[in-house]
Amino acid sequence: MLRLVAGGASNADVAHRLHITDVTVKSHLAHVFSKLGVSSRTSAVSAARGLGILR
Repeated sequence: MLRLVAGGASNADVAHRLHITDVTVKSHLAHVFSKLGVSSRTSAVSAARGLGILR
């Protein structure tokens, strides 16, 4: 999911590609934000790259 977000995909795009609902995407992103200690998509991608989770 975070890889799709890093590639510029909207929540709707992520939902469509993963065959889940927009609400589920938002929920998962909220959990990712919490675990990474961030509050935005951009910050999440940056933090994930810094931790080596994303290239």
